[in-house]
Amino acid sequence: MNAAEKLSLCRRLAKSFRRPDIAPDLIQEGVVALLESEARGNTHPPTLEWEARKRMRDFISLRQGPLTIPPSSETRINARAIRSGAEAPATEHMTSTTYNSLKTALEASTTIIEGDEVAYQGETENYIWLIQIENLMKEKLSETDFKIFQMRFGPEEFTQVEVAKALNMSERNVRLREHTIQKKLAKLN
Repeated sequence: MNAAEKLSLCRRLAKSFRRPDIAPDLIQEGVVALLESEARGNTHPPTLEWEARKRMRDFISLRQGPLTIPPSSETRINARAIRSGAEAPATEHMTSTTYNSLKTALEASTTIIEGDEVAYQGETENYIWLIQIENLMKEKLSETDFKIFQMRFGPEEFTQVEVAKALNMSERNVRLREHTIQKKLAKLN
């Protein structure tokens, strides 16, 4: 990948984050990630792109202010149970997987749930989303389909073209697998 291609890739990736206020910083972070990855001997374009995107995401995470999420009363009850050392959910409607995700989120949080709001730093909301569905989706989908699901419907929302490039597949194959994934998800409702 030559310098012009690297710069073009990083501009495209920076634009996908929809953060024009920090676009030059994102481009710079992406180029540095590409150069570092190449210095380690990596020349595979999809992996290089992944490295640049990850570096940009990390940069945004570090600059992002706290996100306020109003918790439900059930979440507050279980948060109190976690603080008191309970190993199981305090309410019947919260699964143990969700309870463990809440426990992990509270450990990663800079504040504890009190009153009506909780503040999470960085990309904790993305982490919670992934943890809550990961076990269920891994049971229902193949490994490749699960990767496609994460990329297409996860926090970053890759396009079908980006997924095809990253997984070295045809766009048609990605579309077909996505259709299969949607059928399986419909059966879960």
